[in-house]
Amino acid sequence: MPSRVANHLFPILLLFATLGARAQSKIHYLNNEPILEISIDSARIIVGNPYPNNEKYRFSLSEPLNYTLHINGKAYKAGPAIPSRQRERGEIHLTLQGDTTTTLHLQIDLQELQRYGYKVHPVIRLEKEIAASNRDHFLYISWIITISLLACFAAYNLYTWFQLHDRVNIWYLVVQLGAMIFITSFKHFTTRLLPLSCYQLRSMPDGTVYMYDLNSFFLHIGCIIIFTGLIQLTRSYLRTKELLPGYDRMLRFLLIGYILFEIVPATITISGWYYLDNYTLLYDDIFICALSLSILITSIIAYKKRIRAAGVFMVANVLPIVFATGLAVYFIINSTPTYSNNSSLLPEIAIISQIITFTMVLVTRIKTIHEELDAKEYEIARLETDIAQSKHHHWLIEKENEQISLAMQAEKDRNDLLQQKLDTNNRELVSNSLYIYQKNKLLDDLKKQIHDIDELYPGIKSIKSSLRDHKFLDAEWDKFRLHFEQVHPGFFEKLKSKHPNLTNNELRLYAYFHINLSTKEIAALLNIEAASVRQAKARLNKKLKINE
Repeated sequence: MPSRVANHLFPILLLFATLGARAQSKIHYLNNEPILEISIDSARIIVGNPYPNNEKYRFSLSEPLNYTLHINGKAYKAGPAIPSRQRERGEIHLTLQGDTTTTLHLQIDLQELQRYGYKVHPVIRLEKEIAASNRDHFLYISWIITISLLACFAAYNLYTWFQLHDRVNIWYLVVQLGAMIFITSFKHFTTRLLPLSCYQLRSMPDGTVYMYDLNSFFLHIGCIIIFTGLIQLTRSYLRTKELLPGYDRMLRFLLIGYILFEIVPATITISGWYYLDNYTLLYDDIFICALSLSILITSIIAYKKRIRAAGVFMVANVLPIVFATGLAVYFIINSTPTYSNNSSLLPEIAIISQIITFTMVLVTRIKTIHEELDAKEYEIARLETDIAQSKHHHWLIEKENEQISLAMQAEKDRNDLLQQKLDTNNRELVSNSLYIYQKNKLLDDLKKQIHDIDELYPGIKSIKSSLRDHKFLDAEWDKFRLHFEQVHPGFFEKLKSKHPNLTNNELRLYAYFHINLSTKEIAALLNIEAASVRQAKARLNKKLKINE
């Protein structure tokens, strides 16, 4: 027998007979500390301590069974059905008096397992309190350190998300939350935080007993949250929906399948309907390996396609995926529910490696975001410059339009003045024409009077001839023509150049028509009959058409 056993176990504890003819004992090492295991067929155990010192021990069974231990007339109940804040339910603390023997009566409750019809072969374990306390303390310290690290990085991610509003930070926060739940359940601290009696037992043909309790349930929940966060983080970081649609669909379908494969058996088992966990245990770990490899493969493909920051993401995923795969293999190998103290540090190593590597990813991500922000700020500055130039150009156009409007208004005012002048000149022409008309009428009256006088005084004919010759004085015509050309500049020149064979009388007639004098008015001005005006107009029109 090893000297370690002789020095640590047998000077303290001696077990005496009455365990039955087939009782067997063996030494089991846990964290380099010996534990005495005794296979029992009987329910009466005598334990002796030949030394004067009182020693504290923990009594437990190798299988998660409900039992009652009678010691010196007192009954102590333990097992998964007893709500307590123990990390490992089913342990009873014993104090063995020095130089005495103690009789233990063990009563195991197998009622929950009778429906399966298999025999159960539990093993009694007696472990020194100091060794068990050291182990629990070590597990507690490692759990606190891991949770603290996760909480610190979760707070940092939350702060980064508030600053950048990047979905990658949110999904990494989900991963850290899942890791907290996972490590808490893996170290069996869930039942300590939630002292509820919620479990399901199942016996197996080899005599072992499977138990599914809150630790197992939240272990699955933690895994679901972790891989949901990892898959979504991968999709967001690598933008697989836009850049790798085929691999994006693969990741989504694997995640949905994994969630359904985990949550349905876990819910059915923890609710007590039926124990399904042992049927899915192996496939759960295979699914986890498939998810891990799909993330790694997607990262490699993204790196080959030169997607931005995919190389850092790929390198950061290698170590956590190796540890996740190793943890899955660890669960596959240790799938038989034998005595387990969950003292393995593999989850802590996986989580810490994930924190370290994904810190690199987040730093690279932040750097990438800053570069994108700088590029956007440059683009914004360029756009602002373009907008300023466009506004200046718009201002210039408005000023030019204002000048054009002013010029148009000035031109309109000038045209209005010209129109007013034209109207004034036209009125003057009409007035002048009326004046000539009145003068001609007066001359006609004088002509009649002279005619009457002529009959009385024949010598007066010379006066009549003089009046007829001066009826259309050149001065009056010149005055009319001067006013007409002021209103219509170059009128007679243009008309003469276009129709050079027109006579002066025809030019005068055309001018009268141009200012819209009536036939009667023209006849009065020319001192001819209206019919003569119409005939002259017809001859003029015919002459104009011939010249055209």
